[in-house]
Amino acid sequence: MAAFEEQAKALKEGGVDVIWIETMSSEEELRAAVEGVSKVGLPIVTTMSFDTNGRTMMGITPAAFGKLANDLKATPVAIGANCGVGASELVATVMGISAARPDAHVVAKGNCGIPQYKEGHIHYTGTPELMADYARIALDAGAKIIGGCCGTSPDHLASMRKALEGHTKGARPTIELVEEKLGPVSELAKGVDTVADGASRRERRRS
Repeated sequence: MAAFEEQAKALKEGGVDVIWIETMSSEEELRAAVEGVSKVGLPIVTTMSFDTNGRTMMGITPAAFGKLANDLKATPVAIGANCGVGASELVATVMGISAARPDAHVVAKGNCGIPQYKEGHIHYTGTPELMADYARIALDAGAKIIGGCCGTSPDHLASMRKALEGHTKGARPTIELVEEKLGPVSELAKGVDTVADGASRRERRRS
């Protein structure tokens, strides 16, 4: 917690307007970060990173994060998801967070597709067209702050901005639409909690 406070103080002295905490994976880490930076009195935005199981590395679901964010030392002005495994799962995560916290200002910062190692460099599979679709669908899914994370270039951002400027928020997307436009999502996003089901089966075997 002290380390987070120290960084926040330096950032405030440097003139920042908002403390942005992102790529969190555990409840303990998130609580320590928010408590530490809350001491400097600036608005806080916090996002977590969700993987192919629809959870953070430490097992937190989007819905659980939405509820957890309401129980922190200081209430963030916005919450959401960043990084992860691509635009499709990021939008599914936004849907989970916004369903649990319809009152929240939700952040969407998806990776530009999936990283691939080619000819000595990392390349991301997301095209400007895909990221334009992602931006529109993220807005419809409930995101109010939309950007990109790993692999997102100026060309991708320009395409996203153009798409949003020409888009009027529509109906909440279905998971089927997300998969059709952006790619596959986790089973959790489809309502199947394989982690909980597996734990339940193991418990039954022990009984």
